[in-house]
Amino acid sequence: MPRRWFPTLRRPAPATKSTADYTLGWTPAGVDRARPWSVERAVRDGMERAVWIYKAVDTISNHAADRPLRVRPRSGTSDEPLPPHDAHPLYRAMNIRANPAEGAWTFKKRVSMQLLLSKRGVFLEPTFSRGGDLLRIDLLPPGRTRPVPSTGSDLISHFETVTITGELRHLDVERVRWIRTPHPLDPYSGITPLEAAGLSADLDFFTRHYNLSFVNNDARPGGVIGIDGDMDDDELRLLRARFGTGPSAAGSWTVLNGGNVTVTDTSVTPRDMAYETVAALSKIELLAAFGVPESQLGNASGRTFDNARAEKTTFWEITMPPHLRLIADAFQDDAGDDNEVYFDTSDIDVLREPRTKRLSEAREEVAAGVRSIRSYAELAGYADEIDDTPETRALWLASGRTALPARTADAPALGTTTPPPVPATGKTLAPAADLVLDETAADSLRGRLDDALQTLTTRWTERTVARLHSPRHRKGTRHWDDRGGTTDAATGIKGLPVDQVIDIATWRQEAVQALRPLIEQAATTAVTELHAALGSTGTATAAVWPTIAPLLTDWLAKQAQALADDMAGSDREGKSLAGIAEATRDWGRSLANRASVKASHLATVTVESARDQAAAASARTGLVRRWVAHDDGRTRPDHDAADGQTQPYGQPFTIGEDLLRHPGDTAAPPGQAVNCRCRLAWRLER
Repeated sequence: MPRRWFPTLRRPAPATKSTADYTLGWTPAGVDRARPWSVERAVRDGMERAVWIYKAVDTISNHAADRPLRVRPRSGTSDEPLPPHDAHPLYRAMNIRANPAEGAWTFKKRVSMQLLLSKRGVFLEPTFSRGGDLLRIDLLPPGRTRPVPSTGSDLISHFETVTITGELRHLDVERVRWIRTPHPLDPYSGITPLEAAGLSADLDFFTRHYNLSFVNNDARPGGVIGIDGDMDDDELRLLRARFGTGPSAAGSWTVLNGGNVTVTDTSVTPRDMAYETVAALSKIELLAAFGVPESQLGNASGRTFDNARAEKTTFWEITMPPHLRLIADAFQDDAGDDNEVYFDTSDIDVLREPRTKRLSEAREEVAAGVRSIRSYAELAGYADEIDDTPETRALWLASGRTALPARTADAPALGTTTPPPVPATGKTLAPAADLVLDETAADSLRGRLDDALQTLTTRWTERTVARLHSPRHRKGTRHWDDRGGTTDAATGIKGLPVDQVIDIATWRQEAVQALRPLIEQAATTAVTELHAALGSTGTATAAVWPTIAPLLTDWLAKQAQALADDMAGSDREGKSLAGIAEATRDWGRSLANRASVKASHLATVTVESARDQAAAASARTGLVRRWVAHDDGRTRPDHDAADGQTQPYGQPFTIGEDLLRHPGDTAAPPGQAVNCRCRLAWRLER
């Protein structure tokens, strides 16, 4: 009699396609989604049976519960936020006790867990006193609470929640704080990691269950059974009942009575199932969905210290900030428009590293003379411990610890004002005698300006190299990982953002802060000196900075553009990041030479412009000026030929084919003005 296969192995009839609609009743028309993971299912089938889901949710929520909530005034800048308020009504509910049944830590942990598991989101009900003070905050059950769409212009009409006794409550929108990760299509719904990783959660559970069944059943695989002879339908049904299906029956055997029974072993071994591979992939997908590296779950095996540190940084820079921001934003209306609510993460070590590096850079800037002690104290957060004095406001150059006053009024307190010559009031000046003026005034200022610019040049160069290596500027370029090998999503083909790497705005600010006090001090001294020599009275200040400022800013812009062109060219040529950084340092060394030239020009313009303004203010007649060339073999031929040329005050000098009001004249061609070290001698003729 022919052999027959059991009905369990016969090909089943084609299945009928089902079009069941799992869309919630309050979902807008036209939005078609797969069956969502309800919060009950997420807890039951996810957190309570999948170890990786439990640990990911537990880790994130524990960190969220540990963070104290703070309220601070809006400062208008994220780089230097203002300190938080010492007291606020939100502090008690969010940091001490949320309600009579829950402390703040437990409350924040539950809020965090519901945000990770509840597709509908988290619903909070704050209770206020008649005076408007916050008394308590309660969590509404997410599975029994929903927003009700409005038929008007408002998005939500009200909220509905079903109490534990079955009572339906209607809550005004103002009485509920609704937190959820926004859905890209449905404004009435959120989205959770389990929506994306639900299949991985099921796969992880069933592979573990399948493997456990093999262990329970002595790790014996199943097989195919053939029967010689004929059997009626009742016997087939009996045999079919003896052999269960599904993971719980994996590897099981059964005993049959009868003759001529043949058993053929066709099952795979646990190794062939590649259980370990499936379990590992499920773990990777689940942890990726929640954004929690395995080292943050307590298992750092197989990782170097640097890799574990990098995973911790990634967790605190990518996973936790948006999670905490969603919770904090729920209380923004309670803080007012002038304040912002945030969770304090200032004690997280990996988040302190950028600030620690910034403070280290600031200390170097103080030592280099490009940042004041007061400025550092404000950056470090203890400005109230440092008095605002001329000494703390001044810049202290490294060479000789020379003080550069931040304000003209600070100069006497710092002892940096050059004592003016004894007034010559009533003294008869001999005809054709030069006025007694400091012949080294420009040279002295040139040295101070050069010291300041050399210090700034070094600072700008190293800061540019540091910004060049910043992940923010490398992201999307081929320099994301210069070590070679595999690349990740952050590697791209964009060019280096040289305009962002070169911080020209900070260059200008630091240059003005360092040079302006020196220039104004030298100008004031020059004016006072000429008035004293003439025996005249007049203002002791000169408006030379409006003349100097464009020279300085234009020069800085040209230097920055030259560096940007060099960096962009090196990037296009395929140079490595290290090669571009070294080229930047080479540029910095050449900039130091150009800075000395610029210092010479600025010093000459400052002194001669100040004396020119003082002469105009004195209203003295008979003033004559004589061109004095700098005799050292490096003087321009035109300037050397002009040595001894005399002109009445107000008449220009003929230098080659050009007319100059004084050495370094800003209106003259650059070839006659830049790096000019000549000076003018003054005398009063009768």
